[in-house]
Amino acid sequence: MAITIGFILLGFVFLYFGAEFLISGAEKLAENLNISKAIVGVVVVAFGTSAPELFVNVICACRDETEFALANISGSNLTNLCLGFGLIGMFFGIDYLRDQFKLDIFYFFLGPLIIVLTFLYTDKQYLPLWIVFILIPLILFYLKKAMDRFKDPDNNKEADAKEIVKGVAVFLVGILGLYIGGEVVVHHCKIIGKQYGISDALLGLTIVAGGTSIPDVMASIVAARRGEKEIAIGNLIGSNIFNIFFVLSSTLMFSGINLAADALLFQDYVAVTVLSIFFMLYVSTTKKINLPLGLILVTAYIAYYYLRITQSI
Repeated sequence: MAITIGFILLGFVFLYFGAEFLISGAEKLAENLNISKAIVGVVVVAFGTSAPELFVNVICACRDETEFALANISGSNLTNLCLGFGLIGMFFGIDYLRDQFKLDIFYFFLGPLIIVLTFLYTDKQYLPLWIVFILIPLILFYLKKAMDRFKDPDNNKEADAKEIVKGVAVFLVGILGLYIGGEVVVHHCKIIGKQYGISDALLGLTIVAGGTSIPDVMASIVAARRGEKEIAIGNLIGSNIFNIFFVLSSTLMFSGINLAADALLFQDYVAVTVLSIFFMLYVSTTKKINLPLGLILVTAYIAYYYLRITQSI
């Protein structure tokens, strides 16, 4: 058991540093291509920090471990929302830039809401493959709108070819680290699950989701500490958007079949949806991510996980 846990921790190390390399490469590219900070947050950094979820879920899809994959997405989004924004609100407190994130905050709660409605349509038994025909056009539209605000008018730095090549190299190293980390985490979490009779859904919601969310949460906390509020906010919002619209779509396409679900997985996505809508209403009204919001989100996170683990046991 000690060896298995050691391998899981090693996998998380690969996931974390793989994401760090990927983000560093993406930021270097963004800096040389004059991309706005808001777009760096919601697209470049968010895609980078969502890469662990993508790699873990693709591995799960190829192995037909669908409950594991579905729970990883809901758990990651809960962690990003409740711990990411919760800790930022509790320890830093930043202004919410409503005008810069109008479309992003809409997609932030639209994604989980679509999944909840689809689960209701299938009587909470599975997520159908055909939902990719809804998710993919929506994410393409989102990316098209993001391109419209791509350029940073305040950044006129000329592109440095050497820096761009360096950024691509670091980006590829990050992808390799994420793949290795994803393989190690999935394999050894399955070993623990079989030994103790823990369901794939609970493992995905807790251990794996927590591990793959480390890059998202840490990147935003560091950005908030440095006063980069556009990146701090954009990363967490963008990560949750990509998790639903891109990672979940990729999982469905790689599996090629409907993803099996149950009432507890449905409950997880309801929790993500409700908390996402609450967050949207709070920050749109107050224009702040502050201490009261942080306390509510962290408390909700702890309470929900206690309920979920109790239900599974």
